Amino acid sequence: MSKLGRVVSRVGGVLLFIAVVGGSGFWLFHSSGTSQVSVKTLNPVRMTIEQKTTATGQIVPSKKVKIKSQANGVLEEILVKPGQWVKQGDLIAHIRLRADPVEINNAQSQINKARLEFQRTAAELERRQRLHQQGLISDAAFQDDRLKFDVNRSSLEQAERDLELRMKGASQQFKTTSTNITATVDGMVLERPVEIGDFIIKANDLSEGTTVVTIADMHSLMFKGEAEEMDAGRLYEGMPLAVSVGALPEESFEATLESIAPEARKTEQGRVVFEIRAAIQPKEGVFLRAGYSATAQIVFARHDHVLTIPEGNLLFHDHEPYVRVEVSPGQIVDRKLTTGLSDGLNIEVSSGLSEQDRVVILQAAEAS
Repeated sequence: MSKLGRVVSRVGGVLLFIAVVGGSGFWLFHSSGTSQVSVKTLNPVRMTIEQKTTATGQIVPSKKVKIKSQANGVLEEILVKPGQWVKQGDLIAHIRLRADPVEINNAQSQINKARLEFQRTAAELERRQRLHQQGLISDAAFQDDRLKFDVNRSSLEQAERDLELRMKGASQQFKTTSTNITATVDGMVLERPVEIGDFIIKANDLSEGTTVVTIADMHSLMFKGEAEEMDAGRLYEGMPLAVSVGALPEESFEATLESIAPEARKTEQGRVVFEIRAAIQPKEGVFLRAGYSATAQIVFARHDHVLTIPEGNLLFHDHEPYVRVEVSPGQIVDRKLTTGLSDGLNIEVSSGLSEQDRVVILQAAEAS
């Protein structure tokens, strides 16, 4: 190749390099410029903002009674089963008495004491009667002696009936029996923890006694749950609650807060909680079972149809909230706001924006 050809070739290479570099720079410049001026925006919307909390718990009867025996014995027959409705006085079960040796001994001691006192007053009455016949004592004094005799005779008869009751379970004179166990309230049988042949112990100072059945008023149910310490101070009796039950996902029940525990307790996880109870409004055709897991929504504040934006788009300067608003393509300004109620996701805007404003959506890095 000639010298002129080599010069032309070098000049062409230099020009090609300049063109490539220049084109790349032009492309990068315009790409960078586009990313800087292109922003995403949203318009404020009107919606309902609620400030609320959630309490977890379960459905429980407002009244639950444990039916126990009045005597010790062995369960001989049981006449009800869980889920059955009963009325006060209905027969629940029969027991075969099993006398307590200590009680039998005490009853016999009472009889011996009452018999001795009766014999003493009988002999005294006989002596006083002779004196009365001789006119040595007044009618009133003799009547007092007869009254003492009648009282001691009644005490002896009562002690004998008590021993009979403990030995046989029945008093022949009054036709009462302790072998029958009856319902003390109206309601549904929830639990029957005993079976035929089980020993039944009556309630006394040293023992709660054996529960034969548990009866509850299933027409009056409550939500029993736990409120967090930070929420307890905002609760008050009469607050409305919305209760949802896991087993009935299609249903929601209205409830009214009736009590907040005066004392907190710690859970196994170390949380400080307060027990709450709320009366549930029943629904016709819907049966709630005791023990269902449930969740209650408690609304502390509610603002309807207010202007809102996602709370994540707020910025702060000296603790004053503001947002960035695109007033025209490529022109962004800061706009101070007055905010109101927040639900943790959206926040009420009381002043500073309209529904036509285009609020810049912040990227995560910018928001932080």
